[in-house]
Amino acid sequence: MLSHEEQLARLSAITPAALDTAVVAGDPCFDRMLRSEHLRDRYRATLGLSAGHKLVTISSTWWRRSLMGTWPSLFREVLACLPSDEYRVAAVIHPNIWHGHGPWHVHTWLADCVRAGLLLVPPEEGWQAALIAADLVVGDHGATTCYAAGLLRPVVLATFPDEDVAPGSAAETLGREALRLHRHASLRSQLEGALGQDPGTYRGVREALTSCPGEAAARLRSLFYRHLDLPEPDEPALVPVIPAEALVVAPRPTSCADHVVCSFGADGSVRLARYPADVSPLRTSNAELDDAVLAVHEDHPQPGLLANAEVIVVEPGETPDRTDFFLSEALAQYPGAELAVAAGDTRVVRVRESARIVLEGADPATAGALIVSWLLAGNSLADPPPSWQVRAGASHFTVRTVSSGTGPDSA
Repeated sequence: MLSHEEQLARLSAITPAALDTAVVAGDPCFDRMLRSEHLRDRYRATLGLSAGHKLVTISSTWWRRSLMGTWPSLFREVLACLPSDEYRVAAVIHPNIWHGHGPWHVHTWLADCVRAGLLLVPPEEGWQAALIAADLVVGDHGATTCYAAGLLRPVVLATFPDEDVAPGSAAETLGREALRLHRHASLRSQLEGALGQDPGTYRGVREALTSCPGEAAARLRSLFYRHLDLPEPDEPALVPVIPAEALVVAPRPTSCADHVVCSFGADGSVRLARYPADVSPLRTSNAELDDAVLAVHEDHPQPGLLANAEVIVVEPGETPDRTDFFLSEALAQYPGAELAVAAGDTRVVRVRESARIVLEGADPATAGALIVSWLLAGNSLADPPPSWQVRAGASHFTVRTVSSGTGPDSA
């Protein structure tokens, strides 16, 4: 069974004896993706994307010259360079990797990436939806990257072994048209530049995937019924959509670690950017992290991150007194931290020397980083602003000061 008349011509040249049994049946997988494109927003919602997020899907085929075989650190590098309030990153890995090495190995290799927010898509149906949902696909010479280009998504190639690609195929067209990633240039600049590609760039790939788009179900059913020597049903052959439920990805653990950059504007506004600390070195390779505050949950599995954290996030107690006790304990256990912050309906922030401020409208890491940055800018908690207008990526929100002062009774 072949997807394109071009493949039939190639078969005729290479193995003419096989022509009697060859059938151009189209591509049922690609037809289902085309049929499902109207569900793009539903897939994005299932992945937890907001309206302002851009989804970068990283796709790898199998074997030594694949993306995972030649650049396995790319998952970490992409996560580390893109602010998480603007971008989400998904991974689509060939089933031969999942089954050849085993799911345990795949999850172990990418465990730090999942803690950093990687959406690890299972190898069954969900990967098609992850391509449809993507704003950019980073890939190699595999069929999945070709499908992404066939969907007219922006594509950039992390590796592409030309010698492994058949002349005249969709993959060869992809290799000729797609941008290439350079390891020694700014990864973020290259990815952001690739987002602006003209979708029409890959029409040649789309045309090379199948010579009979939308016809695979009908052609295959007719073929099967002929072989069974049975009359074919009168009803049209069905083309089921990719169900959103197939996108079963593990959420990011609550015990997070993030570098948080807060920039105060003259008008009192705050520009906030977050980068996952699980996959980024401490202040050594990303200049944007020079002024970052490291916020780490007390349950995080990396002791080194906790030892270097300026903000320790703790779980709240059953009462305000118990919450204050947990905050004090965290500050005693991690003497390098500037403050501790408790999760809950409001964010109780305990600074050393018993200073205390209660905020609402921010997650714990943001609340803690906001206060550390405020103090580093030479301000005092004695007279904080009643509210901060925060912009993180495309989202805007207000962080309000509920109370401030010293000691546990100041609230």
